[in-house]
Amino acid sequence: MWDAVAAGRWDRARALHYKLLPLSEGLFIESNPVPVKSALAMMGRIADELRPPLYPLAGPNREKVRGFLSQVGLL
Repeated sequence: MWDAVAAGRWDRARALHYKLLPLSEGLFIESNPVPVKSALAMMGRIADELRPPLYPLAGPNREKVRGFLSQVGLL
């Protein structure tokens, strides 16, 4: 998105913004950083583990985050 803006391709930047907006909003479905860490684990980037006082992402919200990742092509 930044590269598109820097190149003056506002139409491309706007399209990317709206494509990624559901993911951006979805990563705040629960307290940060839990959804972000869960998303990274789903993508295979980090281990799916949290240290106290953090708790795992709730089941329904885990599926919502998975859906957001799939929607933008990250899964």
